[in-house]
Amino acid sequence: MSSSAPQQALGADPDELEQYSAHLLAVAARLDRVSRLLTGQVRDTCWTGPAAVSFSSEWRRSHEPSLRQVAAALRSAAEQIRGQAQQQRLASSSEIQSSASGATTSQAALQNLYQAHRQAIATELQLRRAQRADWLSMSVVGGLLSGIRFLPFDPLQEIDKKVGWLESLAGEQRQFLFFDTSGGGHVAEVFGQLHLAQHVTVVVPGVSTDPNDFAHPRNLPAARLQRGQSDTAAIQWLGYDPPHNLLQAGFSAGVLSQSSALAGAVALQSFVASLRRSGAQDITVIGHSLGAYLASVAAGTGAGLDADRLVLAGSPGSYRPHVEQLQLRAGAGSADTVFSIEQGVDPIATAVSGRSLLGWDVADPDFGATRLVDGQAGSGNPVSNHSRYFSDQVSRQSLVEVIRNEAAGQLQRPGAN
Repeated sequence: MSSSAPQQALGADPDELEQYSAHLLAVAARLDRVSRLLTGQVRDTCWTGPAAVSFSSEWRRSHEPSLRQVAAALRSAAEQIRGQAQQQRLASSSEIQSSASGATTSQAALQNLYQAHRQAIATELQLRRAQRADWLSMSVVGGLLSGIRFLPFDPLQEIDKKVGWLESLAGEQRQFLFFDTSGGGHVAEVFGQLHLAQHVTVVVPGVSTDPNDFAHPRNLPAARLQRGQSDTAAIQWLGYDPPHNLLQAGFSAGVLSQSSALAGAVALQSFVASLRRSGAQDITVIGHSLGAYLASVAAGTGAGLDADRLVLAGSPGSYRPHVEQLQLRAGAGSADTVFSIEQGVDPIATAVSGRSLLGWDVADPDFGATRLVDGQAGSGNPVSNHSRYFSDQVSRQSLVEVIRNEAAGQLQRPGAN
């Protein structure tokens, strides 16, 4: 399975690519050591006079930085090649065998995929720790960085961040469909038994979500929805780069609709389609916060979402003004396939004259979605409501019944009081 469209792959064995990546990292480390050795020799040499001063200056100004740039370029190339190897291995593992009826995904293939990702995480964690140690081994820079970091930049910050979240992903029982350390980091984790599930749900999170949230998997929305549902598998999908805060999301609304949300929508479309091809028979996509807006972009763009149902939870708006302009598996969206839920007074979902922060008000009867019963019949707490869709018992039950296609008792049809 993949969260993005097929990408160009190098015509080489993934193991060979990873060996080549490790070789480039080793060469980069050797360049660093040579650079430090020569720098020390230039500094400590007994050579004096104008020529010595000139060469020493040239070394500091040009030669030493050049060596460091080459080492950095080698590390960057190594990371890209390792990513290509991972993508190729994922593509091979992703051709998940189906049963004779084509109805279910092969358990063995899934277990192989999960194991491959656990091993890849462990390998990358080892490389990142070695990269960090290599930085700290530099006599001058290492001393500065291991003490009070007062430099205008911190070259260890990105390494530390990725070491931290790789450590949070490590675990023998974790079930990842993909993970990618480039950019902000992309992850998809399965809860439940995907190969046996009668119902599959994909949860798309919103603003300020990042891979660090996977450090506590039991608290993830997908885990909460799957708990106690033996015939359901839930997937926490982080296949895009959400803004870091609400202020950024609000000020960049136009940009989000044209770039970040659109790119994420394409990835979501591809991911859901891959689930269907792998044998998933009944799929519900639940978008929360900005993830709800992204899901509406996916359903309202191109071929739409190959999902049976769509839930927009705490949504800051819809990309399209009516459910019939959202395309799902059965065709145009309707009150039977598109649902909205707003937890009491939710400031993110607040709308004026049919418009929300980023689009059309999904709770407006004119939008045409079926509104689910939430856990705050009154106003509730506007400060915490937006984060309670998966922890509040009533709201969570509404979502579970949609996933199981049993939501008749938990909904309010459009136009109902």
